[in-house]
Amino acid sequence: MATVGNIIKTKADGTCSTASVKNLSLQVIDEMNLLIPNVLVSFDDLDVSGDRATVNFFLQPKAKEALRRAIRNKGKTLRLTSAYRTVVQQHILFNWQGSCVAIAATPGLSNHEDGLAIDTPDWEEWIPALAAEGWEWLGDNDPVHFTYMGGGVRDDIGDIGLQAFQILWNKYNPNDLIDVDGDYGPDTAARLDQTPANGFARLRLLKLITPPMKGEDVRKVQQALVKEGLLEAQQVNGTYNEATKLAVEIFQKRQGLGIDGIVGPQTRRALKIPA
Repeated sequence: MATVGNIIKTKADGTCSTASVKNLSLQVIDEMNLLIPNVLVSFDDLDVSGDRATVNFFLQPKAKEALRRAIRNKGKTLRLTSAYRTVVQQHILFNWQGSCVAIAATPGLSNHEDGLAIDTPDWEEWIPALAAEGWEWLGDNDPVHFTYMGGGVRDDIGDIGLQAFQILWNKYNPNDLIDVDGDYGPDTAARLDQTPANGFARLRLLKLITPPMKGEDVRKVQQALVKEGLLEAQQVNGTYNEATKLAVEIFQKRQGLGIDGIVGPQTRRALKIPA
């Protein structure tokens, strides 16, 4: 199983690409949005194009809306080579300095980790439309790069991204916990190296289907629902049935979650079920 450290050493397939950590990057983004709902939002619904293996089409909400207006006013597809960059990708680039990249910021401090930056190869023709909506062109030193400078944005997204990775690591490595402090220290850097490049093994979504889902993960949900007073002890049977779905829906309503009867990351966390 390849790790992030392996990718750094081998430079992936020789192209110096971060495509091999795409799934892991998406897990980090998911965890960020569990920490703070909608702290990053997808802008894949806009008229944009780019290599989806390496470009994460996510921005802060205000930046997305400004980008939407710029694209609408321009009336043309915006080609991108980079947008939001996760701590995982930045860690790789940081360690590729001097070979694949000339210079890279310390993870947590990159402008691309703010959810406010995009790179486009068509930068020259996009300057007027983007500038009109608060996107500042970086200039000749990095001509492809634009940063959203409008209001209503956060300045701690880099820290949140680091915290999200630290939480993910602890969730899947309960016997090797690290501090969740949003700091890119030696402990976090070492765990990034040890992380599976394709991402942590995801917990399955539990829902009512035919044939019903069965297993120890279902049993743990049912036991948590018993503690919440929503199931009787005798109903704990490891089978995701109608009674379990109804109990989950009641719990979700009580917690202010989306009411769908599906046990995903947010419902699992609210139920205090360990990974």
